[in-house]
Amino acid sequence: MLASIAILACAPLMLCVYGLIRCYGFNQPVFTQKRVGQNGKIFTIFKFRTLRTRPHQSPDFSTDHGPKSILSLLRCSGLDELPQLFNILRGDMSLVGPRPHTISDHILFASMLPEYEARLVAKPGLTGWAQIRGWRGPVTCQRHLAERVAHDLAYISKQHFFFDLAILVGTVLLPLTASTRRSGLLQTKDVS
Repeated sequence: MLASIAILACAPLMLCVYGLIRCYGFNQPVFTQKRVGQNGKIFTIFKFRTLRTRPHQSPDFSTDHGPKSILSLLRCSGLDELPQLFNILRGDMSLVGPRPHTISDHILFASMLPEYEARLVAKPGLTGWAQIRGWRGPVTCQRHLAERVAHDLAYISKQHFFFDLAILVGTVLLPLTASTRRSGLLQTKDVS
């Protein structure tokens, strides 16, 4: 129900973002990608395309194309995630939960952290506790992965309506409160 309301409320914004991305040369402003969901079920996720893919890379690790400030703004504000409201309608995702990873990242991360797969008991979310605590975006190092998984498991252990509500409010406020909490992490060893 909330996803339906959000789609109606955000429809004008999503149309504007779609048109903006199209204006900067992306013929398909929305892209799909296979992700690992609850209990290991594979599903197709929807996102606005703000990165152009190199042949040997997944879209999450490709380079900016077009005006970097506009595309970066769409990503850091989370507006590129709005099409996932349709994933929620389809039952693949929830508003709040652990963020779903690509199949290749899932396999890699599961081999790195024994507790990683425990996060699959919950339906993946459009946003989550890890995201509002500064552990969003591509996983760039071992510490980032460990912190994200720890936050996901903490969320699962105390999941309730008011906690979800607090995370949703935190997500809306995230663009206003974002800082460089993770800037130091980028200097550490890359997981790939």
